[in-house]
Amino acid sequence: MQYAYLFETRGIQRFLFASGKLRDMLGGSELLDYLCAPKGLLDQTLEALGLSPEAPRRAGAAFYLLFQRQEEAQRLQAAWRLACARWLPGVERVDALTEGNSAREAIRSGLEQLRQARNLLSADLPRPGPLAERSPRTGLAAVQRESKGENLESLDAATRRQRGFERPDDGLSLAQRFLDEESYIWPVDFEESSPRNKRFPLGERRLVGLLHADGNGLGELLRTLNVACAKADDATYIHLYRTFSEGLSQATQAAAQQASREILLPNANDDRVLPARPLVLGGDDLTILVRADLALSFAKTFLDAFEHHSKASMQNLLQAFEEAGLHEQARQLPEYLTACAGLCYMKCSQPFQAGHDLAESLCKRAKGISRKARRENAPMPATLALHKVQDSLLEEADSLFNHEHCVEHEGESWQLALHAYALKADAGLPTLDDLEKLSSVFSADNDQRLNDRPLRELITLWHGSLPLARQAYERWRQLAARPQDRLKDFDKALSALLTGPSLPDLPCSRGEPHQSPLSDLLTLLAVQNQQPLPKKEYHP
Repeated sequence: MQYAYLFETRGIQRFLFASGKLRDMLGGSELLDYLCAPKGLLDQTLEALGLSPEAPRRAGAAFYLLFQRQEEAQRLQAAWRLACARWLPGVERVDALTEGNSAREAIRSGLEQLRQARNLLSADLPRPGPLAERSPRTGLAAVQRESKGENLESLDAATRRQRGFERPDDGLSLAQRFLDEESYIWPVDFEESSPRNKRFPLGERRLVGLLHADGNGLGELLRTLNVACAKADDATYIHLYRTFSEGLSQATQAAAQQASREILLPNANDDRVLPARPLVLGGDDLTILVRADLALSFAKTFLDAFEHHSKASMQNLLQAFEEAGLHEQARQLPEYLTACAGLCYMKCSQPFQAGHDLAESLCKRAKGISRKARRENAPMPATLALHKVQDSLLEEADSLFNHEHCVEHEGESWQLALHAYALKADAGLPTLDDLEKLSSVFSADNDQRLNDRPLRELITLWHGSLPLARQAYERWRQLAARPQDRLKDFDKALSALLTGPSLPDLPCSRGEPHQSPLSDLLTLLAVQNQQPLPKKEYHP
């Protein structure tokens, strides 16, 4: 018999973003990352109990462990529940202890229990009474008062834990796994009163890009793995599952490192402060805050690098299949993996929890577009969906798209933004490169650049009156005819983004619904045309 203990965290967004303070997010990120890190909390717990189970999966804040004896699994479950509750107050946790005649059977049963456990609500502890003091930032029960200048700040249990955690120097921190350069500094604060060597370097509009990326087709790959291991022994199952899990984590980390070196390192400020801050890196997931004008470049580089580095991971998995004699199943493995991403542009003063929810929703929308565009026997194309927050963050991506970018006039539908952009042109979708080519026509470093201000007015008119919108666009083209080559570049780049021919009197496609990338273009111009904030001397 095999006994499996499976553990996952959920609701980590609320834990990370509840207070809205960058330094609290960083403490929470390190707490989560240290959970399953080498020599981290899990390893320390196992060592204290004298246990050495097999670990088919250890990634992010989740793990699957296999034991030969039920008593050992039960001992770990009892100790881990207590240790994790003290380590991560305020984080929802689900676990399952199951048994089976094989490792595959035990883990499959555990996964089913985890799916059921995700539907159960867990109470926040401690439960506040009617007279209990609450943290003004999170609304949760306060457990401590912290000095804040001449005042006292009431902290809940999770925020107190985040601010009091210092990661031991026994391995790479979350930030170091993105970029391990001692001479460069990751920012820890958005406050203008903070020292320059700790403050997030922002542009004049104080915009950041919250990027969330997630791998594609992993469910299908896991099904192939389960079918391949249907008659395999436990050693083969554990080896293949671990090879898959470790390879996926390695590809994600290598892609994050490449994007950090190519995009963040050259754009560090004079104090060597990097224009980003990592929040999550585990399995196939990445979440990072990046200065707004660099966020799209970082996303493109990461998605491309993930595809490249995943080839080596898939080759290792293919080799493991072949060595196990699973030749037929090996031919079903993809050559490489891809990822999709959601990019939410927002001010650093806006609520990050809602921003992250939107970024996840954008990523989900990008995945939906990728599934529809997927070619037979090929991986899903890498795509990205983006949105710049104007007012409310309370809606999910599709609701915001319909509210802000969809217009009805005289029985016709008009979409003033595109749902998602592909990384490569072979997907049959509009590409990020074509969007950037369109924005380059308005580049500020070109004397013959086109004026984008009338196009911003055009968006407003398009919502209100179609005839006025047509007049405004015609007038803009007349004025833009002087730098004739730039107008030709605009038309060429616009055509590349549209499906089929465009209308002569509006920058959109002929088909129903009419689609235009105009809102996305203006978003890109708004975040790219930021001037660095002037230097301010810090006097403690």
